[in-house]
Amino acid sequence: MMPTGGPVRRRLSILSRLGFRLMVMFGIVLMPLAVLSYVQIRQYQREATARTEVAVLGQTMQAATPTVERIMRGQGAVAGLAVALPGMMTDPANCRSVMEGFLAQEENRVYSFAGFIDRDLQVRCSPQGDRDMSFRQDLKEAMELDKPTMRLRTRGAISGTSVLVFLHPVHDAAGTVLGLAALSLPHQAVQYDMLGERAFSGGAEPNALMTFDAEGEILTSSLPLEDTRSMLPVSVPLSDLADGQPHSFSGSAMSGRQSVFAVVPIAEGSLFLLGNWPVTVTDATIVETSIPIVVFPALMWLASLLVAQLAAEHQVLRHIRTLRDSIVAFADGDRRLPDLDLESAPSELRRVGIAVERMMESVLHDEAELEDMVHQKEVLLREVHHRVKNNLQLIASIINMQIRKARSPESKGLLRGLQDRVMSLATIHRELYQTSGLTDIRADELLQSIVTQIMKMAGRPGDPLKLTTSFADIRLTPDQAVPLSLLVTEALTNALKYASAAPGERPELRVSLRRDAESQAEVEIVNSIAPEDQRASPSPDSAAESTGLGEALLSAFAGQLGTRVEVENTGQEFALRFAFMPNALADAEERAVT
Repeated sequence: MMPTGGPVRRRLSILSRLGFRLMVMFGIVLMPLAVLSYVQIRQYQREATARTEVAVLGQTMQAATPTVERIMRGQGAVAGLAVALPGMMTDPANCRSVMEGFLAQEENRVYSFAGFIDRDLQVRCSPQGDRDMSFRQDLKEAMELDKPTMRLRTRGAISGTSVLVFLHPVHDAAGTVLGLAALSLPHQAVQYDMLGERAFSGGAEPNALMTFDAEGEILTSSLPLEDTRSMLPVSVPLSDLADGQPHSFSGSAMSGRQSVFAVVPIAEGSLFLLGNWPVTVTDATIVETSIPIVVFPALMWLASLLVAQLAAEHQVLRHIRTLRDSIVAFADGDRRLPDLDLESAPSELRRVGIAVERMMESVLHDEAELEDMVHQKEVLLREVHHRVKNNLQLIASIINMQIRKARSPESKGLLRGLQDRVMSLATIHRELYQTSGLTDIRADELLQSIVTQIMKMAGRPGDPLKLTTSFADIRLTPDQAVPLSLLVTEALTNALKYASAAPGERPELRVSLRRDAESQAEVEIVNSIAPEDQRASPSPDSAAESTGLGEALLSAFAGQLGTRVEVENTGQEFALRFAFMPNALADAEERAVT
């Protein structure tokens, strides 16, 4: 559905306002500053992130030192056992005694198991006794690798706790693999070393330090193993981080928090340390919030627009509205000179206000002069119409004197018809005199006056008429009022002459003025006819049937109105009708000028 005209106009009105345009221009001007601010903040954030990642990498390497030392000692110890075991394999009791002595040493008490695993995956030479490990597929794989390895066991077969198992191949003099030297380090001991004093450096939520091998298997963690997974990066597998180079990066942990991760190789190609540091303990962000960084330049830009808008409102827009309201009120007809308060406005607007006041004073002065001229013109027109009416009445009085002196009925009839026409003209000028010279004439009042005047002049004491009038409020120009009144006078005179009725009934006369469907003014004059009164059909010639003057006058007056007269005789009524289009006063004045 297309938008209606009202909302579209309101939208266009808002777009065309000075305040909106100023905001757009200020927005365009300030946009480079906002972009520059965004670029600088991004650059600062990248630099801060880089510094943080470097710092976290250093902290991780520092935190990894005890763990690296512990693991390196474990690898060295199991390597020493692997070298000594071939010479002790012939004497199992001596071998177990040596292993007991090894675990009894102060620096080795941390280990929970030491022993030898032969190729059949049987534990030999262990203070904890012999055991069958044939179900351990990982031991078989480690033996086939023929190189030192480490394995994390969440539940050791001997200790029953989480342990880090160091494995080292044992060779004979010919280099054949005899089995594996095994040394177990409890996970709790490694965890304690890794935790140290930095466990809660980030606040209530501890950092996480964990070791993993090249396949991405977690070996140790400073947190309980069941909580370790939540500290891993979301989209980067641990095996992809085992690239042999120390590095750090920012990302999200599986727990959902933003973190900085650092990867430090411990044993080349086989053991790596991963540190998880919360972003909140770094300077990687300007403020501790999850709001995107683009919001801050946008807010600065919007704040600048608001300040610009307030400045424009205070310095320009409110003064322009004052001027606009004064001009609109003056245009709507309020002729009181406004008291424009523009003392605080810029000098340019003050000069505009002074110019507006001078323009209003000039318009008021010109209007006063025009009103005076119009008043004088109306007085002159009224005087002219008054004098013409008096002169016409004087002529009618002279004609009346001639009627009284006339001897023949024909002469009296001609003079009476002439007198009626003169009195009609006098009635018209009386209406013009009683109305303003610059307004239209009300046709209903004019026709009512003419009918009253004709009825008085053509009174029928012995044969009273039943008169019915109906006049609509239609306005006419003087150019139409004169021929209309004369035409109605002729028609009424004719109707009064021939109006008749059956014996015992009163003759009827109906005069009406109405608008038809096409907004034309329609005049109808109807008089009744007695059924036996079939003298010649009523003729429009009301004064002298032989001359046809009445009919000629009717045609002439109808031509001035731009219409023609229609008559109808039904045997009981005689009707005269005509219709014309009323003209506006402005059209008549335009024709008068041209």
